[in-house]
Amino acid sequence: MRAEAHDETDLLATLARKNAVLQAINRIFHEALGATTEEALGRLCLAVAEDVTGASFSFMAELNPARDKLHDLAISDRAWATFNRDWAGEAPLAVPSHLELHGLYARVIFDEASVIANHPADHPDSIGTPHGHPQLESFLGVPLHRKGKVIGVLGLGNRAGGFREIDQLAVEELAPAIVQALCSKRDELALRESEQIRRVSMSLVPAMLWRTDAHGRNRVSNGQWELVTGMTDDGQTSDWLKAVHPDDRERTTTALRRSYATGEAMELQFRVRGREGQYRWYLCRKVRVGDIAGSGEQWFGAATDVHDMHLLEERQRRLVAELQHRVRNILTVVRSVFARTVEAGGALEDAADHFRGRLDALARTQAIVTQTASGMVDLENLIRDELLSVGVADGAALTIDGPDVQLPPRTAEAIGLAVHELAINAVKYGALKMAKASLDIRWTTDMDCGDGPRVHLIWVERGVPAVAISPERQGFGTELIREALPYQYGADTHLTFMGGGVRCSISLPLHEEGKTH
Repeated sequence: MRAEAHDETDLLATLARKNAVLQAINRIFHEALGATTEEALGRLCLAVAEDVTGASFSFMAELNPARDKLHDLAISDRAWATFNRDWAGEAPLAVPSHLELHGLYARVIFDEASVIANHPADHPDSIGTPHGHPQLESFLGVPLHRKGKVIGVLGLGNRAGGFREIDQLAVEELAPAIVQALCSKRDELALRESEQIRRVSMSLVPAMLWRTDAHGRNRVSNGQWELVTGMTDDGQTSDWLKAVHPDDRERTTTALRRSYATGEAMELQFRVRGREGQYRWYLCRKVRVGDIAGSGEQWFGAATDVHDMHLLEERQRRLVAELQHRVRNILTVVRSVFARTVEAGGALEDAADHFRGRLDALARTQAIVTQTASGMVDLENLIRDELLSVGVADGAALTIDGPDVQLPPRTAEAIGLAVHELAINAVKYGALKMAKASLDIRWTTDMDCGDGPRVHLIWVERGVPAVAISPERQGFGTELIREALPYQYGADTHLTFMGGGVRCSISLPLHEEGKTH
């Protein structure tokens, strides 16, 4: 009878323990949903263990990756209360870390087995209690396992009457649930943090990013579409096409349909209307990534603002076309200069010198053109460069005066050649050769001409002896000023050779192109 009664008592105690553990496990998993941190969940698990065993306080620690130190995961609320009561002002302010691996909890880890020490001071592994720690009257340590490996320890202290084997069994049964709950919470928090980082990262990316299903319905986006266009980006309808330029809608729709039908990636540029009503170019790329986590076929897309690049490409194309046009013009001018130089006759060496000088004049003009982003040429700089090329600088005999005038490249070529011819003639025969002669170069602008603004240039030489210097036949410079400039550039010119020096007036339109015959 006594044995049967004893067996019945043990059975009832075992059932009571298991029932208490099951209730404790249910409580952990139920309340774990509301825990916002690992430490908060750890305090909950410790409170449950304290309730099951009757412990006065508890803690839970985890081995570091090197497995040579412990990091406390949590200290129970009852332990914090004890610290603050017994060590007012000296209790730790936060959960400690980098604890040395020694003492009773180290024995639990080394042996990978639970330890009960109801007289801790007499235990061979006892090292006493650190400053600020409650007086330890009894101790129960249980290892925490994961995947067959010890990862930490759960320690309970000061149960009235000491810890019993039944307490050890209860905590050992509770430990796997605690580890599972903590690992699940850690994964949940990591996933939440990863999702938050993803959302923040997507919001920081200036490109429009989105993900759709196989029917083009939007599943997720980074909100840039709404930010740029002011339209919602739910993607459930085709209303978003209203923000695409009317001239681009048909080819955009066609490209999208073909991509979804064939599964091929899409790359397309089209214009999108912004909040202010202005259109900007976007480069859209879309690729299929297949089934993600059983949610069906998925497509990822990105649209990047390439408006500035598009404008630069357009400008580059215009510049290339303009360069090709200018090269053709230059070659035409060179051929003309060469032909007129040869036709003038004379010694081969003289012809070569004349041709070289005229090519240098063209080259100087081209150098000035390429030095400015606009390609315009300052008239005064052009005149001074030509005079310097024949060795003439500022002096009392030279007057250069006029307003700032910017010449289009083609006009600058014509005036540059004309000034070069006048300067060569003046050096050989006129005011730039005679000691007491003078040269006066002036220009004005007329912005109210019927055919557009014009520049009026006057070249006047004085003090040249009254010697007949008019050439017997018309040379390159004379033909250029009297015939080529009026015919090709719409200029009005007058060139006279008289006693006292040359007098020349040139009136040229300031628009980019004259006649191009």
